[in-house]
Amino acid sequence: MFAEINSASFFVDLLALSIVLVPLTYFVKATIFRETVLTFSGAYLLYFIAPRLVLFYLVFWSIVFILQQIVARTNEHKFNTPIFWICLIMMLAPMVTWKLSYEEFTTLFNLISNDGIKVFSETIWKIDLARAIIIPIGLSFATFRGADLLIKSWLGKFEALPINKIFFYGFFPPVQAVGPIIEYEEIQKHETPKASDIYNGLMRIAFGLIKVLLLAAVLQKSAAIFQTYESANLIKIWGLFIIYTWFFYLNFSGFSDLAIGISRLYGYKLKENFCFPYFRRNIAEFWNNWHMSLSRFAQRNAFVPLGGYRKKTQYIATLGTIFVIALWHDISWGMVLFALYHGAGLIAHRYYSDKRGKVENNNIAINWIKVFVTYFYVLLSFPLLVMPLDKAGSFYLSLVGL
Repeated sequence: MFAEINSASFFVDLLALSIVLVPLTYFVKATIFRETVLTFSGAYLLYFIAPRLVLFYLVFWSIVFILQQIVARTNEHKFNTPIFWICLIMMLAPMVTWKLSYEEFTTLFNLISNDGIKVFSETIWKIDLARAIIIPIGLSFATFRGADLLIKSWLGKFEALPINKIFFYGFFPPVQAVGPIIEYEEIQKHETPKASDIYNGLMRIAFGLIKVLLLAAVLQKSAAIFQTYESANLIKIWGLFIIYTWFFYLNFSGFSDLAIGISRLYGYKLKENFCFPYFRRNIAEFWNNWHMSLSRFAQRNAFVPLGGYRKKTQYIATLGTIFVIALWHDISWGMVLFALYHGAGLIAHRYYSDKRGKVENNNIAINWIKVFVTYFYVLLSFPLLVMPLDKAGSFYLSLVGL
């Protein structure tokens, strides 16, 4: 029903734009110039997809600006905590509504934002009208970035930011479409790129393009198994299922490589988002190296506040953290089971580690067995991640030949 955004095309457009912008921002070193150029570049790339996206995110980040002002300026108020929670709920409301009422929210998003454009320009309205009906690209990533800003303002880590800084954070081009969920501090500090930065950035971009346009593109057809499993034999189901998990990883991590590499060209060093997660020896190591920007957000804002470092509350904190990660993807019973499944694995690992203590094992064979077991454990959760719950149940039965 709704058109999917081609994230690869988004990054190709950004790379083409960067051929002009990187030298420009290198020679004109004024912070206000660089941040303004990047802000307008992010808006332009959204405009290129559909002008309604620009209007939507102008409103979205303007609301973030207002909410952050309220939170930052009421820190000393006796009602600062309830004020913060009201602002945070307002911040999360669009994303939660979208995930609970996907079609209704997306339809209203397209209709209202398209009508809103007509107020400003009938010409742009006609351009937007010709675009396909689309999902609000990047909303989940933007919501957690905005929420992180509110939480840190409440904790006193940030003063109220001017609106141009909010827009720079919101429209920062490399993370606009598919993340990662960057923190404001990652773009707060800028260093004029050296030759080594340019080289590392270009190499990272090359790796990202190889992953997305070559490796993931070849493996993409494996996703069809989730529609055709009922008529496939057991070997084909398992083979394509395993291939799909590698497509999922290569595609997502490839886009993260592109975001990190392009940011490096502009003088911004983003944190890593993936670090060989399928080669980890236990489920905790997996989550510490898979979609790390989301894991870091959940650790800061769920694990620590829930008492993750206290013995009596560590298991509740672990479960709460994985629920934040799971429900960020989708608010559904499938994701509840996904959270319970991974939560059980993490709690069991944590319990066993506490009982056994820290033991280093240098036996290569045993370590590879641990890697295989961890990968297989993660593998079995993928149907819950990518399929409706009823279909996932049927798919699980097909995995055992039923």
